[in-house]
Amino acid sequence: MKYYRQFKFILIFFFAIGLGFIIPMNASQGIDRGLTAKTSLSQLQTQTLEQQAQQFYEQGQYQQAIDRLQQAIAGYENQPLRQAAAYSNLALAHQQLGNWAEANQAIYTSLNLLQAIEAVDPIVLAQVLNIQGGLQLAQGQPQAAIASWQQATTLFEQANFAQANQVEAIAQMHIHQAHALQTMGLYRQAISQLSALNQRLQTESDSVVKATALRSLGDALIVAGNLPQAEATLNQSLQIATQLPDSSETQDAIAAIYLSLGNLTRAQAFADLGRQNLTPTEAIIRLTQSPSERFDAAERAIWQQQTAAAQTFYQQTQVALDRYEQAAATAISQDTQLQSQLNQLSVFIATDRLSPALTLYPQIQTRLDALPPTRRSIYQRLDLAQNLAEIRRQRLSHPIVGDQNSNAIPSITEIAQQFTTAQQYAQSIGDVRSQSFSLGGLGELYEQTGQWQVAQSLTEQALELSQSIDATDISYRWQWQLGRLLNAQGAREAAIFAYQEAVNSLQSLRNDLVAVNRDVQFSFREQIEPVYRELVGLLLHSDQRSESNLERLIQARDVIEGLQIAELDNFFREACLDTKFQLDRIVDQEQVSAAILYTILLPNYLDVIVKLPHQSLLHVTTEVAQQTVESTIDQLLVELKRPFVSRRSMDLSAQIYDWLLRPVEATLQNSNVETLVFVLDGSLRSLPMATLYDGQQYLLQKYSVAIAPGLQLPDPQPLQAQALHALVVGLSEARENFPPLNYVVKEIEQIQADIPSQVLFNQSFTRDNFQATMRSQPFTIVHIATHGQFSSNAAGTFILAWDEPIDVNELSTVLQTQELVRPDPIELLVLSACQTAVGDRRATLGLAGVSVRAGARSTIASLWNLDDDSGAVFMGKFYQELLNSVSKAEALRRAQLSLLTDPTYQSPRFWGPYVLLGNWL
Repeated sequence: MKYYRQFKFILIFFFAIGLGFIIPMNASQGIDRGLTAKTSLSQLQTQTLEQQAQQFYEQGQYQQAIDRLQQAIAGYENQPLRQAAAYSNLALAHQQLGNWAEANQAIYTSLNLLQAIEAVDPIVLAQVLNIQGGLQLAQGQPQAAIASWQQATTLFEQANFAQANQVEAIAQMHIHQAHALQTMGLYRQAISQLSALNQRLQTESDSVVKATALRSLGDALIVAGNLPQAEATLNQSLQIATQLPDSSETQDAIAAIYLSLGNLTRAQAFADLGRQNLTPTEAIIRLTQSPSERFDAAERAIWQQQTAAAQTFYQQTQVALDRYEQAAATAISQDTQLQSQLNQLSVFIATDRLSPALTLYPQIQTRLDALPPTRRSIYQRLDLAQNLAEIRRQRLSHPIVGDQNSNAIPSITEIAQQFTTAQQYAQSIGDVRSQSFSLGGLGELYEQTGQWQVAQSLTEQALELSQSIDATDISYRWQWQLGRLLNAQGAREAAIFAYQEAVNSLQSLRNDLVAVNRDVQFSFREQIEPVYRELVGLLLHSDQRSESNLERLIQARDVIEGLQIAELDNFFREACLDTKFQLDRIVDQEQVSAAILYTILLPNYLDVIVKLPHQSLLHVTTEVAQQTVESTIDQLLVELKRPFVSRRSMDLSAQIYDWLLRPVEATLQNSNVETLVFVLDGSLRSLPMATLYDGQQYLLQKYSVAIAPGLQLPDPQPLQAQALHALVVGLSEARENFPPLNYVVKEIEQIQADIPSQVLFNQSFTRDNFQATMRSQPFTIVHIATHGQFSSNAAGTFILAWDEPIDVNELSTVLQTQELVRPDPIELLVLSACQTAVGDRRATLGLAGVSVRAGARSTIASLWNLDDDSGAVFMGKFYQELLNSVSKAEALRRAQLSLLTDPTYQSPRFWGPYVLLGNWL
């Protein structure tokens, strides 16, 4: 986006505003509202100077434009309105050369001249304020820029000129303000403003501004993670722009849209790959290697699935590269061409295409060196520096024998110079935020080379700068970096403090976690999750005095809670957990015989923190690589879904039992607990704990099992059997390319036989009927028997109604309508035919999301779907047991045992997928 070249020369005789320079007015084009109709020869000559200045400006000859404007200003000595317009144009020309003091002085003079004019034309004043806003944003003053644009918006609204021009001007002001909000990390506010703007523009004629407003919204939606809506918005923007009359402005608009579409495709590619728990490097390896001959069928299936994901990733990134190439080829703007090339470079590096990356690098460098020091060009230089550092890091960590490009890899000195130049430019324009990024990036570079003290000094300077402007969204990065550096130097206590400060900063950003500046290329799994995990690792695996162990365990547990809350916030893109009750308080209550097991998966350890009734926390750890744990879980899940009990499944299950439960087995037995409540971490969440095998029995045969989606629960209370009233909704017929669920009929009949129920089945199970029925009367149980999917992406988490899929956000809206007729939450939500998305290791995040967002005290769901009537048998038994006044966890256990002891259903495939989340009482 060319925010430092988006303003035109001010018009005195008629209004126009857009994405270029503000053009002067010929005498023949009208009569100045503030001037006499008669124009002297000297005035005409002065106006010719302005026209020459415009031409020089458009040709990039900014010094010549400045010379002409200064002559014109002298010729307008007694005409303050014309002089003010010329000073504004002078500010723009100085801006292009990075002459910030001169640009600021020129715009200041322009405003002073206008303020001295009685009844000044509001359009002219608004245009000058618009230019001032652009100057302020280019110098890293987004709040001041917003204030200028808000004032300009008010003036445009009050002005009397053509409706189309007024709409376009006001729209442009809102686009500017939204961009400034995004530079402050306030994407939620930017999306809200841009959504409202696009709603108003729907009835207006198509224009470049209309296309730009849509593109700006699409850009914000990409960063917010709403990729489907971003795609629809950007496609709409492209459709409008390509239908407009051909012009340089239209070409630049189309190029910018292609740039945004490239960003979208890149985001989609990385998101899809992340759901396979693959890094780009691992994806490339999958494309160049064959599976081991030692792999069994299950391991080979996983390899093939990941290879398919890698192929899709490579294809998607090629589409992104094509779109960047199209943007660069279409653009007239040097800025769009440069940004397209920078984005191409990042994709080349991510996909290990070193040769084209090293070919592109000098072209980018040449373009950058020709630019004046603006906030935009500084960030582009930082982008280049980070890409160069990544090239070096990749090649040093994964050297290639015989690599012809090894001598062309950027040196540390070369990369450091990029950061240093960016810092000097940032200092010259007074942009504290980009100064912080420059120093912090340089610190990270020295961290990679092991120069700890230099890196620490630079990081501390970067942190001080970010804190001076309350930029919490970047402060956490330097606090995290400082923690790593201190830990590397053996200062463990200081490192823990720095890490805790980073976590505190992230928690203060909780309501807008997605709002990290997009120049950081924010990613939850790369930029947020490691902060929490590394802090937990320090707390649990450092040499501490025994008296501090309990405090450290409590702190580690709370940090993991913070991570799980952050994951859900990131899933929904908003804070979603409110008033809760601590699990420890529940366990310590009388007649609650349960133990809580907090699992923590670290790179080299599997930790378990155990809370027993009326006892302090207990910590056990197993030294095992995270990759080994995840691979074992993947293999076990394949085996568990077989219709028979395999020896391999029992061995794999026993292995995980040994890691998780064997160290505390005796302690649990001696404590006489009846229920195990797991707070699961990472890929462990995809594994039903009841299927763990101790060598003789499944865990199910010894304990009731429940899952807590976090360390807190909503108002836990026992279920009152006599008050049960169910709403049962189901779908048995094939819909939306999903096969029929023939056993759902039997399942519904069995529920109706046991519990007073209202039923919505097939055609009557529409979204509107569902919501209307929920609003009509209170239900203690909502049972949903239909196709559904849990995914790590909120858009991919849904249930299927007769008329349409209902995603997780819509489902929560439907379920929460019950608050209109019943103040208490739903006691039990049952999702009997849903399943986790195939190949998505983090898919159970969607299950936790449904549980939390629904507001139900408890949720029962299946991790995989079955194509037989075992589900109906299971549900019938579950509700029968529930009427016996046992806990939900015990009713679930007895229903599962009834299948386990039936020769037809004894495989974990049939009884294993059912899990209870939330209140187990």
